[in-house]
Amino acid sequence: MGNLARLVDDLLDVSRVANGKLMLMNSPLDLGVVVRQAVEIARPLIDSKGHQLVLTMPPDGVLCVQGDATRLTQVVANLLNNAAKYTQRAGSIAVSGEVERDEVALRVTDNGSGIAPEVLPHIFEMYAQVDRSLEHSQGGLGIGLALVKNLVALHGGGVEAVSTPGRGSTFTVRLPRSATPCLTAHQDAPVATSTSRR
Repeated sequence: MGNLARLVDDLLDVSRVANGKLMLMNSPLDLGVVVRQAVEIARPLIDSKGHQLVLTMPPDGVLCVQGDATRLTQVVANLLNNAAKYTQRAGSIAVSGEVERDEVALRVTDNGSGIAPEVLPHIFEMYAQVDRSLEHSQGGLGIGLALVKNLVALHGGGVEAVSTPGRGSTFTVRLPRSATPCLTAHQDAPVATSTSRR
């Protein structure tokens, strides 16, 4: 039921973006906080697959962007769910963030099945599907990554994917760095953590 609700929400959001009806509530925010919130959303799927999740983030207040916290959390959660779905049981997922000149870069990397070269250029298109020949019982309709691309674009950023079949994938989101300091939470959060639940 939860998966169905998320699919319906994603479809509605894609429609809102296409019709120019999705309004962003932008403010200076810390992507580190966004990542932690997204991990909580994706945690049930990650845990059910027995994956190891490693977060490597700079201290709070470094990855400042102008954005809608709800929508950027949705972006990261979709990328985490995508990584969990296409990584074999007891796999590895890593999230890292850094400043690159005037941009903030956030990467989600997995050691899963990867994406075929002929599919990779189309991975952010609506209804794009990767190989379902493996046991991908959590597979969706191919709208999650399209929504990621659209939401990131609304924030003035971009997203790209690199992958080698059988050796995993890396999705990189780049957003303009905010000139305004961002409000942060959990100031004592660890810079790097590794959790594994099997």
